[in-house]
Amino acid sequence: MLYKSRIAPFLVCTLLIFSLTPALANDIIKSSYDSRAYEQFELPNRLKVLLISDPEAEKAAASMDVLVGSNANPIERPGLAHFLEHMLFLGTATYPEADSYQAFISSNGGSHNAFTAYENTNYFFDINPNALPEALDRFSRFFIDPLFSTEYVDRERHAVESEFQSRRRDDRRREHEVTKQIMNPEHAWSRFAVGDLHSLSDREGSNIQDELIDFYNQYYSANLMSLVVIGPQSIPELKELVTERFTEIRDFDASAYIDTAPLFVENSLPKKLEIQTLRQMRQLSLSFPVPSLRDHWRDKPLYYIASLLGYEGEGSLLSYLKSKNLATELGAFTAIDLDNEGLFQVSIALTEDGMKDYDQVVTHFFEFVNAIAEKGIDESLYAEERNMAELQFLFADRRQPIHDVMIMAQMQQRYPTEEILRANFLLETFDENTLKEFLSFLNPDNMLLTLMAQELKTDQSERRYNAPFKVSDILNSHLESWHSATINDQLFVRSLNPFIPENLSLVDREDSPEIPMQLLSSPGISLWHQQDQTFERPRADFFVALMTHQAMASANNAVMIDLYTRMVNDQLNEVLYDASLAGLSLSVYPHMRGLSLQLSGYNDKQMALLAKVLPLLRHPEMDSRRFMQVKQQLQERLINLQQETPYQLSLQHLFTSLMSRWSTDDKLEALELLSLEELEHFISELYTELDVRMLAHGNLKAETSLAMADLVKEALLTETRAIPAIQVPVVKLPASEELRATLKLNHHDAVLTQFLQGKDNSSHSRAAVALLNEIISTPFYSEMRTEKQFGYIVFSNYVPMGDVPGLALIVQSSVADPITLESHFSEFLDRMQDELATMELEDIQRYQTSLVSRLLQPDTSMSARSQRYWRELDRDGSFSSHQQVAESVQKIQKEELEQTLSELRQRQFFLRSFGKFETDPEALASDNADSNIQSLREQRAFFQLD
Repeated sequence: MLYKSRIAPFLVCTLLIFSLTPALANDIIKSSYDSRAYEQFELPNRLKVLLISDPEAEKAAASMDVLVGSNANPIERPGLAHFLEHMLFLGTATYPEADSYQAFISSNGGSHNAFTAYENTNYFFDINPNALPEALDRFSRFFIDPLFSTEYVDRERHAVESEFQSRRRDDRRREHEVTKQIMNPEHAWSRFAVGDLHSLSDREGSNIQDELIDFYNQYYSANLMSLVVIGPQSIPELKELVTERFTEIRDFDASAYIDTAPLFVENSLPKKLEIQTLRQMRQLSLSFPVPSLRDHWRDKPLYYIASLLGYEGEGSLLSYLKSKNLATELGAFTAIDLDNEGLFQVSIALTEDGMKDYDQVVTHFFEFVNAIAEKGIDESLYAEERNMAELQFLFADRRQPIHDVMIMAQMQQRYPTEEILRANFLLETFDENTLKEFLSFLNPDNMLLTLMAQELKTDQSERRYNAPFKVSDILNSHLESWHSATINDQLFVRSLNPFIPENLSLVDREDSPEIPMQLLSSPGISLWHQQDQTFERPRADFFVALMTHQAMASANNAVMIDLYTRMVNDQLNEVLYDASLAGLSLSVYPHMRGLSLQLSGYNDKQMALLAKVLPLLRHPEMDSRRFMQVKQQLQERLINLQQETPYQLSLQHLFTSLMSRWSTDDKLEALELLSLEELEHFISELYTELDVRMLAHGNLKAETSLAMADLVKEALLTETRAIPAIQVPVVKLPASEELRATLKLNHHDAVLTQFLQGKDNSSHSRAAVALLNEIISTPFYSEMRTEKQFGYIVFSNYVPMGDVPGLALIVQSSVADPITLESHFSEFLDRMQDELATMELEDIQRYQTSLVSRLLQPDTSMSARSQRYWRELDRDGSFSSHQQVAESVQKIQKEELEQTLSELRQRQFFLRSFGKFETDPEALASDNADSNIQSLREQRAFFQLD
């Protein structure tokens, strides 16, 4: 068996080599499963272009990547590149209206966004294919004739300030900013990148609008740009669309900004950095400057080293630290990858004991580094990594077009034409010397050690994020201990992976209906099956839901379901990690009705993994130490939920009030008193009464699906009584009274979430509310964010609960209190009511087409289809709810939209927090949500769900 496991991956690799076929244009290497056509070329202005013709694409998309980011910000103008990104959306000479681009994209079924990274800025959108020509025309003008109008320069500075303020309590942002304090001040990475109102204000002799235009004229040159366009149109059609619109972009031979200073001043390391956090956490990070990886993209030495350090199976560093109660999680990765230098990082989530003895954790880390140096530079392990990467490339799922263009536009900036698609999957050459060289940089003298925790003592504060921190030298005794670390015989490099797939063939086709068929249908248990005949991948998905009334009976039970699944996943981690590396994932997760198991990936060894996991799910090892570790992790996660942003917390409260019932505080109170004995008793009772639902979809025969269901029944259900299907009740808001709740949140921003609830869960109601959101989302954003500058987080969203439709209007603001926001929300809805009455039929039809296109967008992968099927099992079993809603959308008349908005405003729930603003006593007096919702639950005022 050992011989077979060593040989099979190499046989797979040989097959893969013959499966990679060059495309006809430019010899772009692509998977043999990729039916799309590609062409890469340069326009006369040296703009790099990649075209992707996909006749099956239901959406067209485009992305422009500009090879300049926050690295090029002038020292005196932090955030200028980010500010410029914002400004390009606010009108061009050809299309001067500030919201015309957003309105056009939205009304044609699309979405759009942009981001400013360190070395690049990326703009992207998707849209219905018939609107691609005009979308490209509008998009191209960003890079030809942006207005940078004085009015919006001033307004958008406040939007950047709001964005900055909204993230000030994010511990990751705070860590990032504090770390810059000990980096080389000559390196651009050490500087503030986001920008705020101060950094983007006019000063004596310095006008921000002029500097914005200067920055644009310095870097936004065609020779630094990369464009990717995908659509169902042919390559010649796409080429004509692009050439006509983007050739006008100026090429002034701009040079990309490249750092020449090192990330850290010579001899400034080793150092210890301590950061006090807002969340409950204990983290140790070890960061090591390394040479640039840019010339090693074909062999990826740090990827291989990270895979060994981050391994979680038997003998791994994490497994050993867990056994010593020192750590709970570990990750290894390249944190920074620049032209001249990189930074490699190992991040470890510590226990309380691990925090006290962090120096021992570091000792064990260097013990494992030594083990890798002695036995881990192994060609067979590298070959296994290569084989899995090639499998991943060969059988890659088709992504959404908007994701493809965004990624490919960046890839085109860095890699040769032929490797644009494959570059991230390459592990070509095992080079022992290169691997040893990079590993040698992981030494105590080349290390920044960072500790993060609430309880740390500090002596200074980062000025923008007000994050307390302390910098100190590492004790000589610690350095000596780490230098003298030997090889620990309990730490060893992993073996070859037993879960590597060996049989990648597709099963013989069966007659299969277009939707899943029910193979098992008996009281309390059902199995649905469909063999994939679309995506032709050797993968499958298998779902099991174990549903019980106990799960919703109390906060105590909800917590025990969560604890149970966490303990199971923790116990199974060593086995499941090997499986995950081999493209086979299994997770057990809690939900409001119980728990579920999901098995996904290459189907070759799914049965073996399922057979190994199910007995442990039914009879997990319930030792007290694991229980206390997992209990503490859950407690910290629940406490940290209370540190989310105001708008997220308002949505949490909304769903808790109307659906899930048990708040974070309820769960924390229950968790505090919970014992291991109670949990053991709960698990034994859990399996006495269940409604069990299963779905198998993919490269499976019906007999295999039945065999997997038999494994479930034999391992879990031998003593289980059947119960009827369970639905999560949804509280029906009263039509006679608006509900209000004021939340006490630890955040300076105010928030208002106005939730408007639909009258029922019919396809027609869902269609009408979704169409209404399609119509109002862009004007709501434009008015509240662009025009009135209430905040960075502004949106309206379709928010269904158990298929009961709803609409949420949300603004998180540092400049307006909830009372002010509510007044503006009301004025906006009044105006929308009037505008619906006068809206042209042609405009309504455009929104209908846009929404129908989104609803009927085909599944892009086997897993996406599996997830849709799994959601559909909660409905009528027709697996066609999206088609039913789409049909209803097409039938909606203008008068029905007016009526829908009027009806929505009869059932409203306002959730608010005043933040830094003084709380209005009259507003608090009007709070009535908690008592009313409790009364509604007692009266069982719930929607009747199918």
